[in-house]
Amino acid sequence: MPTMLFHAPYPVRGRDTGSGVRPAKMRDAFEAIGYDVYEVAGHGAERAQSLRRLRWDLRRGLRLDFAYGENSTMPTLLTQPHHLPTHPVVDHSLLRLLRRHEVPTGLFYRDVYWRFPAYVQDVGRLIATGTKTLYHAELLAYRALDRLYLPSRKMASFVPWIRNAQVAELPPGGEIHDSRRELGGELTVLYVGNVSEYYRMHELFTAVTSTEGVRLIFCTPAEAWEAVGREYPLGETGRIEIVHARGPELLPLFARAHACLLTVEPATYRDFAAPVKLFEYIGHGKPVLATAGTHAGELVESAGAGRQVDYSAEAIARQLRELRDDRGALEALTVQVEQVREQHTWRARALQVAADLSAGGPAR
Repeated sequence: MPTMLFHAPYPVRGRDTGSGVRPAKMRDAFEAIGYDVYEVAGHGAERAQSLRRLRWDLRRGLRLDFAYGENSTMPTLLTQPHHLPTHPVVDHSLLRLLRRHEVPTGLFYRDVYWRFPAYVQDVGRLIATGTKTLYHAELLAYRALDRLYLPSRKMASFVPWIRNAQVAELPPGGEIHDSRRELGGELTVLYVGNVSEYYRMHELFTAVTSTEGVRLIFCTPAEAWEAVGREYPLGETGRIEIVHARGPELLPLFARAHACLLTVEPATYRDFAAPVKLFEYIGHGKPVLATAGTHAGELVESAGAGRQVDYSAEAIARQLRELRDDRGALEALTVQVEQVREQHTWRARALQVAADLSAGGPAR
């Protein structure tokens, strides 16, 4: 059986929201496509133990087809629960060992929030100075990788030190669910995700309250809604439902929805962000309305998975009316999403990595 190494500087399991689901999904997808997965993950002591075992196994003849890692949003040195660098060389030693044994290497680099002014405001100037130094040092080390995967190629301009030749796009994936509902009845649209000063959706609420025959199921964490919910008018029609579901609790919500939403106010960060929820929507076979000009909007259009819509109450309401009044168009969009969703699963992402890293060996 072919063998690949999976690396993460934290426990792979137990991260079940947003981008936190990605490491476990990718690890399991490699297994699903036929690889024996050699895991070097967990807290520092666990990774150090796994590294010692790996050295021994390589001396005994273990052959790795490739190695793939998922980085953290914080510097790798600080991923311990107490955020102290108790194992400062283990991950760099792993990379050196893999290079010495000519194992093709790739890593998914998930986030560049640290490159934006809001990061300094959030963590403070003193902490930001230290963490930014660590981020830069990591990226210098990542130049030795054969592939550096990003959520989108647009993100590359925000990532210093990397080589253009090593960059590849690897957005999130989804899982296939049979969640189709009948076309009739009140047009029901679903949003699943955060809401905050950064994730602003005021125009959506205005659009729904002004559009008869449309119901919005707005699923967001309770603490997020408590913080900003007073800013959002629910109207008096009862057509906006605020729910706080997660995991399996989401399944009946998807079953009720005709379409899903990513109509979030544009921001520079969203010019290249590839939300996990977009691919969850696609996996459920739901057409998506996403804000025009965002990377999510471009993905929706290029994949044939829905429509881009300007971030204004008038534009959103117009799209909602079209789907409400033309169920043939809604049916056509749904069929199109169901046809393309196999291309956007976690399995498809794992196959892409395997093809990149095991076909021609290291890409120089």
